[in-house]
Amino acid sequence: MKSRFIATISHEFRTPLTTIQSASELLEHYEWSTDAKQERFKQIHTAIQHMTQLLEDVLLIGRAETGNLELRPTLLNLPEFCRQLIDSFQMTMGGNHEITFICRGEPQSVWIDVKLLRQILNNLLSNAVKYSLEEEPIELGLQYERDSVVFWVRDEGIGIPPEDLPHLFEHFHRANNVGNIAGTGLGNRHC
Repeated sequence: MKSRFIATISHEFRTPLTTIQSASELLEHYEWSTDAKQERFKQIHTAIQHMTQLLEDVLLIGRAETGNLELRPTLLNLPEFCRQLIDSFQMTMGGNHEITFICRGEPQSVWIDVKLLRQILNNLLSNAVKYSLEEEPIELGLQYERDSVVFWVRDEGIGIPPEDLPHLFEHFHRANNVGNIAGTGLGNRHC
C-alpha cells in the first residue's frame, strides 16, 4: 500500500507542477496581454490549490491512521459557512458549474470542526465538478434534523457503478468508469 501511495501522490503532483512551470515560463519569456497574463496566473493558482488539497488529504489520512486526528469543534453558522465555501470554491475552480445551496429545517449554530468540514465538503464538491460535464448543475444541501445535521452534494455526473460501492471508503480505490479523469482515490476515506 505504501508504494502504491507514493506512486499515486508522485503522479498527482507532477501535473500541477508541470502546469506551474509551463505557465511561469510563458510569463517569463513572452509578452502577454493583461487578460492572457491573468489566465496564466489563474492556471498557477488552480495548480497550487490542487497541490494544497492533495497535501491536506495526505495529512488527514496520516493523522486518522495513527489515531492523532483531533477534533476542534467551534460554534458555526452552517448556512453562512456553506455560502462562503461555495463562493470560495467557485473562485478557485472556475465558473463552469453553477453550485446552488439548499437549506432545510430551522437553521441554528452548531458545534463542528470547521477545518475538517471544509475539507470534506471541498472534496465532495471537487468530485462533483470533476465527474460532471461542464454547465451541469451541482447542489450543496444542508438539512437540520432534531439532533443532527445532514449534508449532501448532488450532481448529474457519471455516478458510482454498483460493483464499486463496497469499495467506496477504501484508500486509492477509483471506480471503473472514471476513464482518463485524474484522481487519487484519497478523498473517499473521510467522506
